[in-house]
Order: sequence, then C-alpha cells, then structure tokens
Amino acid sequence: MKQKIKKHALDKNFLWIIVILLTIGLTTFISTSLGVYTESKTQFYAMMVRHLGLGVFGGLSAMFIISRIHFSIWKKFAPYIFTAGIIITLLVFSPLGFSHGGARRWISLGFISFQPAELLKFAVIVFFSAWFAQFQKKITHWKYGLLAFFGFLGIALATLIKQPDSGTIALIGIVSFILYWLRGAPWKHIFATIAIGSIFIGTYVAMNPYIIDRLKTFADPNKDPYGSSYQIRQSRIAIGSGKLYGRGLGQSVHKFGPYLPESNSDSIFAIFAEEYGFIGGVLLIILYGLFAFFGFRIARYAPSIFAQNLVVGIILLIVVQVFFNIAAISGLVPLSGLPLIFMSNGGTALIVTLAQLGIVLNISRYTKKPAIKKRKQI
Repeated sequence: MKQKIKKHALDKNFLWIIVILLTIGLTTFISTSLGVYTESKTQFYAMMVRHLGLGVFGGLSAMFIISRIHFSIWKKFAPYIFTAGIIITLLVFSPLGFSHGGARRWISLGFISFQPAELLKFAVIVFFSAWFAQFQKKITHWKYGLLAFFGFLGIALATLIKQPDSGTIALIGIVSFILYWLRGAPWKHIFATIAIGSIFIGTYVAMNPYIIDRLKTFADPNKDPYGSSYQIRQSRIAIGSGKLYGRGLGQSVHKFGPYLPESNSDSIFAIFAEEYGFIGGVLLIILYGLFAFFGFRIARYAPSIFAQNLVVGIILLIVVQVFFNIAAISGLVPLSGLPLIFMSNGGTALIVTLAQLGIVLNISRYTKKPAIKKRKQI
C-alpha cells in the first residue's frame, strides 16, 4: 500500500521567481506600451485594461484558486479538457472567429477576444500527461504509444494548420514529443516519430510560403531590409543600442513610431535589452533559467507519474516559448511568432500561463522530500 503524502507548504522559491518575472514583465510592458500611447490613447487604455485586468489580476486570481485544487482532478477530466480544447479552437472558423495580420486565430465574444490556441496547448499537455501515466507499462506497444501519440497529436494540430499557426504547432509538437520520450518510448518509435515529423514539417513548410520567407530572412537578414527582414534588423539595432547597461527604464527609442513592429508583443525582448542593456538581458535569462530549475525540481519530487508529466509539460510550454522568442529576436533562429511569457502583450496567454502555474504550485504542496542517506555510526 502506497504511503499517503501529507500536504505541506507550497514551493516558495518557485512562487518568488514567478512574482519577480511577472513584476519585471509588467514594468517592461507598461514602458514599451508608451509607444502606443503617443499614437492612440484609447488603444493604450484598452490594452492596459485587457493586460492588467484579464492577464495580471485575472491570472493571479486564477493561480491562487487553482493552487488550492488538488491536482488529481485534472487527470479525471483530461479527456473532456482535450475535447473542449479542440472544439473551442475550431470556433475560429465560425462566425465568432476573426482574422488579424493574415491569420485566423482569434475568437470575439463582443466584450472580449482571445486566442483559443492558448487553451489548446494546455489541453494537449494535460491529456498526454494522463495518457502516459495510465498506460506507462504499455508505452512500448505501438497501439498505446506511437499510434496514440500521432493520433491525438494529429487531431490537435489539424485545428491549427488552416489558421495557420506554425509557432503553436511547433511548440505543441516539441513538448508532446519530449513527454513521450521521457516516459519511455522505445528508440524505434523515437526514430519513426522523427522521420514522420520531418515529412510533416517539410510538407507544411512547402504549403506555407510565409514560412519559406522567414527561413530566407533568417539565412540572409539583409535580403529585404524594408520588407520581410525589417523586424529582425530593427530588433538587432535595438538590442545593440542598449550596449552594456542600457538606456534606462522608459528610455527606449525603438518603441516609438514605426521603428520596431510588435514592440510590446513579439519584439518586447529587444526593447527590454535596449533599456536594461546586455547585463539586464543576461539577468533576465538567468531568472528564466531559475524558473525552469525550480519547476523541474518540483517535477522530480512530484507524488505521481501524472503529476510529474503535468509539471514537466507546463514548464516546457513556457520555457520553450521563452527560448524561441529570445533566440528569434536575437537572430539565432527564424521568427516564430511565439510571445515572451510574463512580458508580451496578451491577456489570454498570461491568464492561462498563471492558471497553469497554479497547478504546479498545488503539486508542490504534495512533493516527496528527497531521501537523505544517514551516515553509519563508527
């Protein structure tokens, strides 16, 4: 009979890292959004209400409430959450959906609009966390491992292909694959997954010319300096102008006017680096590294296989997005369109992220204390 783990205090180190990142992100977002204020005060106030009201206040409230709900409930409702995630994502193709920037990724309810793919990310991770926990001993069998992995993942990604949303497709695929690998997928299934995934990626890229343009821009940032290469070139200029110590909080030049597109969303790291310099950028990356460290430590001592899967999946969803955003804006990988968590504009992404972290904090209340080997008395 398994020993029941007593509830204890949540992981305060992990909580403090969340609070620090959220504070830095909010400060940077407000500073960056001053560029919008100079152009449209109405748009600025609407954005503040959405980000502060829905994202920060709503997210912290959701994190607090969910941190007090036992994590096992998510396993029980995993199939329903997955189904709901698929249905809600498909609503972007209904009259409720609308397009922006050539992509159809948003739903408008009149008083609020949101991107359902943020919910789909969580739905897929919670489902695979439950599936790999339930069939842990059968994961090497193709029916419960490889076939199930491609079947359920394929259903989820199919809802994103026509939007199109290559960044979210890559994110969900990478995190799901890592979970499958960590839960003991045999090497022959791993190689088969990589082969099939490569074919899918090649076909998807060929069907979407904008991805090819991004790859060409990455290979040669000077190819179209006033067109497809404009954002990455301006991002590099903003980062470089910050030098070692930065211009100072609120002193960014590139957030104003047409200098840097998406300065308070996709490109916000460039503005952060301009204001805080190289040292500030390095410290921010270290903070995200500590976030990952404390998150994975909770997973290591989680009380069940499902809890381990869920924590790893949630932390990876955030860390992988952060990596691709910073790397893309720095010119190290092609642009992905993924936001910088805790900082980028987007109330939906922030509230969903903080709600998920509420689950991690709840699991931290039930972590098993690491065994300490007692020294033998001489």
